[in-house]
Amino acid sequence: MPRRRCPGKRGVKIHRNYTVEEAARVLGVTKITVRRWIKGGLPALTDRKPTLILGSDLAQFLSERKTTARQACQPEECFCVKCRGPRRPAADMAEFIPLTPTLGNLRGICPICGTLMHKRIRRDALEPLLGILDLTFAKASPRLIE
Repeated sequence: MPRRRCPGKRGVKIHRNYTVEEAARVLGVTKITVRRWIKGGLPALTDRKPTLILGSDLAQFLSERKTTARQACQPEECFCVKCRGPRRPAADMAEFIPLTPTLGNLRGICPICGTLMHKRIRRDALEPLLGILDLTFAKASPRLIE
């Protein structure tokens, strides 16, 4: 069975009890992942063998996990993959690289870890950023068609 990137609660039945093995099979993750979730706060009946997980608890845990993982960026922020959070570019300096006539990438350096951050942005959304960030406009790379 192919592994999913982010397990969803779609296959979980709320009126059913799951063992660790069954929950792992339904969600397409390993048993170790489910045990790690139990240590991290997934409610389970651990006083008997096998460990049981209520379907309603599992569905609620997965939906809460999904909502807490999302972090919205402000217009002047880019998401730093290394720090795992939205950050304003270092020294408020960013570069706009056009991709299409209406769309481009906003590129900046993370002030904490120093890695390159990217954000896809519409060209018409740049005007409010001009007063906040020091923007430079890069030339679009030439295309093979041109």
